Amino acid sequence: MRYFSLTFAESPETIHMSRVRLACLMLSLQALFLNSQSPTQAADLVVFGNLGADANGALGTTNTDIGTGSLVAANWLAQGFDTGSSTYLTIKSVTLGIFGSDSTTIPVSVSIYSASGNDPGTELYQSSVTPVGNTGLYNFAFSNAVLQPGTSYFILPDSGSWYYRGGPPGNPVAQYDSGYSYVSTRESYDTGASPAGPWFATDSRYAFAVFAVPEPSTILLTATGISLALLASKRKRRDND
Repeated sequence: MRYFSLTFAESPETIHMSRVRLACLMLSLQALFLNSQSPTQAADLVVFGNLGADANGALGTTNTDIGTGSLVAANWLAQGFDTGSSTYLTIKSVTLGIFGSDSTTIPVSVSIYSASGNDPGTELYQSSVTPVGNTGLYNFAFSNAVLQPGTSYFILPDSGSWYYRGGPPGNPVAQYDSGYSYVSTRESYDTGASPAGPWFATDSRYAFAVFAVPEPSTILLTATGISLALLASKRKRRDND
């Protein structure tokens, strides 16, 4: 006994509609993925600093007073870094090891400055104010602070007493292969109400960590690449049938 089977080839219109439906599905998945990566849900990553991968390193006993209330040492301190080829360009927060007061708290904010040669240039972003009391690690949140790749910046607090990192690593380094790199640490003795030069090189051990997330465009490109790969794979299978 013989058995017969019939296979009906899909028309070009049917194949085209299948691809359209798949493309629409992939775009919908992209939208859901991007929506899940909202600022409140995206995981912040330590991209640079000397407090370790979890930004919880110990502080030392050496410190420098900063801000307009400082009458000794440097009045302004700035930690510099370069974003290199990193895609983690949206700064979410900065953690500093600082002291404010042992009896109350003082308001402290941190600014991100552009680089002008080896020195801080123009203020670009300022964090929200954080009350700072006894010596410890304090976090300063930023909103819409988007940096550029291959560009140098400086972190400047406006008050407090900035502590050295206790133990290794003393120098700030890239974390999680972020692509960030160290530029320099600068200090100024200017007594004005805002940071100003002349600036001088100083020790790089001041404790800090930079938290960032990838640019939304990077996430979109990744999702789009996955969609195109799936479409190409499906088309190849059909062509081989």
